[in-house]
Amino acid sequence: MKEIIFAGFGGQGVLTGGLILAYMATGKDLEAVWLPSYGPSMRGGKANSTVKYGETPDERIGSPAMEDADILIAMNEPALDFISFCKPDAKVFVNANAVRSDLEYPEGVDVTYVDAVELAAEANNVKGQNLVMLGAVMKKCGLFDIEYTEQRMCKFFADKGKGKFNEANVAALRKGYDAV
Repeated sequence: MKEIIFAGFGGQGVLTGGLILAYMATGKDLEAVWLPSYGPSMRGGKANSTVKYGETPDERIGSPAMEDADILIAMNEPALDFISFCKPDAKVFVNANAVRSDLEYPEGVDVTYVDAVELAAEANNVKGQNLVMLGAVMKKCGLFDIEYTEQRMCKFFADKGKGKFNEANVAALRKGYDAV
């Protein structure tokens, strides 16, 4: 089973990013759960989503609760509080624009800094910072191949009536993918 925590402030796309991950898993006939969490003030307040999915079609998810995450995507410094829910050898993806570079991490944790703000701006998609981070995760962790990721992400947004942004969203995803 894979467990991923996507955390940050409301408005940074952490709920949507997690939902896209779950959507990708279900597209491969894998059992998946998505558990969002956000404070009373959605924009600017703490927010996170946990995604768990089976790695084979037969693997079942016992609980949606955060337990032993393989991956943490931290869009800001307070999101690093979730490192306590990570496995000792977890991969942590940090938004370099919002987290100090001099922080210390637990031994064994693999930390990757990605400047999601700059890369999203380069893609002409300032709201695509979450997609930049997803691209980095896809490449470094090999969860799903990039072509499948693009296809599922575009379908996800098209189904929500936001398909007109797919070109910009793919550009943001690719920026993150190419950055690691």
